[in-house]
Amino acid sequence: MKTALLVGAIISLFATHSWATANLNLSKSNINKNFPKGKFVTAATDISGARAQIVYMTPVTGDFILTQICTGLATGGTLLQAGGVSIAHVGSGLCQTFTPGMVLAPDQPVTCTTFDLEASTFCTITGVLEPPASTPRPTPTSRP
Repeated sequence: MKTALLVGAIISLFATHSWATANLNLSKSNINKNFPKGKFVTAATDISGARAQIVYMTPVTGDFILTQICTGLATGGTLLQAGGVSIAHVGSGLCQTFTPGMVLAPDQPVTCTTFDLEASTFCTITGVLEPPASTPRPTPTSRP
């Protein structure tokens, strides 16, 4: 009886392991499916004192899709703005993820602002840069 139970447990462990392995290896990020021609972009800047610092300039053509902001330690956190419009206020030493992403206005400065006079910190953003709309985009297809 113990042998049969042990064999059954081993078979079920192998079955769940092989399903999880296939699922992990066969799935792709939604970013890759939705934005196949996009380029990953990372921009960072250092900030000293209570002031706004430009971290990135959105392109004149194409779309920049913001996916994450991470900040260093600064009392009061860091304010992220695009073209003077507030997007997020991120706590000190934290990251904020935007899922699936936030499309930012074209040709606008993306700034990080700290409010701590003694701040000596950083601000990092990541996103996907899409080519201009004149580039033909593939038609999405569903996969079973």
